Amino acid sequence: MFKKLLCVIFAAIICLACATPALADNGGYFTPFTVKVEAPTGTVLYDQVWNSDMTLSIMRPMSIFVPNGTALTVTGEREFEGEVYLAVSYKDFDAYIQRSKVSMMSDFAGDDLAFPTETEKKIAVINPDGIVMRKGPSLAYGRAVEKNIPYGTVLTYSHTNSKSKDDAQWAYTEYKGTAGWIYIFQCGVENIYDTARVLDGSDTFTGTVRTLTDGAFLTETPYAGSARVAENIPANTELSFRYYYDNVDYSVSVYVEHNGIKGWLQTMNKAFKVALGEKGGLYVLAENGLPMYEKPLDTTAQVIATLPRNTNLCVDMQHWFADIKESEIILDRWMHVNYNGTDGWVYCGNSNDCCYMSKAYDLRINADNISLYAEPSEDSQILGTITKDTSLSCAYEFETVKNDEIAYWSFVSHNGTIGWIFTTEAEASYVEGSEKQLDTPFGAEEINRASAENALELKDGLPTNVIIIIVCAAAAVVTIVIVAVVIVKKNKK
Repeated sequence: MFKKLLCVIFAAIICLACATPALADNGGYFTPFTVKVEAPTGTVLYDQVWNSDMTLSIMRPMSIFVPNGTALTVTGEREFEGEVYLAVSYKDFDAYIQRSKVSMMSDFAGDDLAFPTETEKKIAVINPDGIVMRKGPSLAYGRAVEKNIPYGTVLTYSHTNSKSKDDAQWAYTEYKGTAGWIYIFQCGVENIYDTARVLDGSDTFTGTVRTLTDGAFLTETPYAGSARVAENIPANTELSFRYYYDNVDYSVSVYVEHNGIKGWLQTMNKAFKVALGEKGGLYVLAENGLPMYEKPLDTTAQVIATLPRNTNLCVDMQHWFADIKESEIILDRWMHVNYNGTDGWVYCGNSNDCCYMSKAYDLRINADNISLYAEPSEDSQILGTITKDTSLSCAYEFETVKNDEIAYWSFVSHNGTIGWIFTTEAEASYVEGSEKQLDTPFGAEEINRASAENALELKDGLPTNVIIIIVCAAAAVVTIVIVAVVIVKKNKK
């Protein structure tokens, strides 16, 4: 159920992204507020008009006049050609009004519009020009501090403008004793980047990437089309990171250093292949098991082991590619696992061969009695019965049909027993907010999580090789001085 929801969301994000590359569209959740038309002569509404292929738009004035003093509720915003446009409704018209024509009914939001996050989070400023801290969660609010918060600053926050962590646009934080709001929504559109996420123990990512093919390059920004700062990184190069940016194509850009040069590496690029340290869980469904290869991206590579049916393993690194064909999402995934002490790669491009889940979640049983099976088959051994209103943890699932309805085989744990249940959406429902990271899915070995503690900091500085030369030169100078002092003392004696 949850995986299907993720796929639908993923497809929707791609479609939305393709339609809005020309605007700085906030996306996510917008916090409504009230404004009043301030222009003495009033103003007009604007309509957003797109060209035929939905790649460019203009804000076209409408013949709808809004008089001075009119109060309007803002439900969204766009930044276009240096002007902020606020989405409003007026006399049954849904349109935009220029920010410069209105005044705020309340120019300081404080923490009244803030929702607490599950854990404390950190964000790093990656815009070279720094970012603006505002008095409220919108571009319409004024500055909370006079100057931009500079590049490289790491900010901590525990409140955002949305109850949903995935929809939050703004974070309520503090900088040098002043509280305010910073824009944190990451959409991946060209040149729209302000802050990067800072890795912590609760993240899916492990802090390590590995190039799988030659030709990888680093760029100045998370956007793949920005200027390159390092090229021709060879295959099998392993790099550590601490900062990452969520792109609109559902991939991640990570901030790394190669041969003393710092930059952004895109984990999904047509020019090269990269495996991202990403935690997850793998469960083998294939009747004859799945081959584990010596190296990825090659199904003709040496097979070093076969993972039997029902094998349950942790994934610590993976390379995946998604495509949409005939309204279906096609997903190819290579996963790095450790099986009986041997490292290798597993390919899964068919949901009938394996289940992969990045996070576990809870299910609530809505039917009177549900059987717990030893395998995802109604012909397998029944391990027990689960009663109505029971909540249980699900690590894997795959979709099928039951009595002409969409149903799910879900791998669950119940009172210390693991097995499979077969339910429709009416018989078992997802428990909101129950996501849990799959560090150890139901007894599998703990993954060796790469430490990001020593990963580079997001600060401008001298390249590593230059620093080494300076240190060596300084050491040589100190040595020469010491030798000279000793010789002088001997001569005096």
